[in-house]
Amino acid sequence: MKYNYFDILDFQNLEKLWKINFINSITGFKPANLIGTRSKNNLDNVAIFSSVVHLGSNPGLLGFTLRPQDERQTDTYKNLKENSFFTINSINIDSIDKAHQTSKKYSNDISEFTELNIEQFNYKEFNAPFVKNSDIKIGLKKVEQHKLYNKCILVVGKIENIIVNRNIIEDDGNINFDNSKIVCISGLYSYYKPKLIKKLDYVKS
Repeated sequence: MKYNYFDILDFQNLEKLWKINFINSITGFKPANLIGTRSKNNLDNVAIFSSVVHLGSNPGLLGFTLRPQDERQTDTYKNLKENSFFTINSINIDSIDKAHQTSKKYSNDISEFTELNIEQFNYKEFNAPFVKNSDIKIGLKKVEQHKLYNKCILVVGKIENIIVNRNIIEDDGNINFDNSKIVCISGLYSYYKPKLIKKLDYVKS
């Protein structure tokens, strides 16, 4: 097997888009999610993210990263400054095209829900919009925010509620993604439908 070798000097000389694609895809599959937020003026926005990470189960914490906000603040960032509640929604196979278009820059007075005809769902009094056709919908409240070394921002949210397609919940609490339409992403624009290989016994640490 032959390998290509890259070091820090090589990274500096790589073509910009090639390097972005390479670094973004090198870690493999990542969850593809739509994050919904609501402004203080009740304008709902939704944007695609591939950076959602599990940060603990008790309490349930999830995090995601925003690109640097120094030059231009995104709607997601501005909304979270005004309203701490947000949602994380899975992306189904039949929603890929619309979900992908949420990465486009829209005017501040435009809702991606309306512009892209993405049907939203409101749950009780929770102050952020969900995506109706997502198999997994998670409502969170922002509890922490950290500026990282590269000026990206890590947002940490505490899980307030979860809405799940009951057909994909297994008896042991795991989510069976083979029974869902949920997709994942590699890089910036390559979408995949992963498949379960095997399920092993829980290893107690």
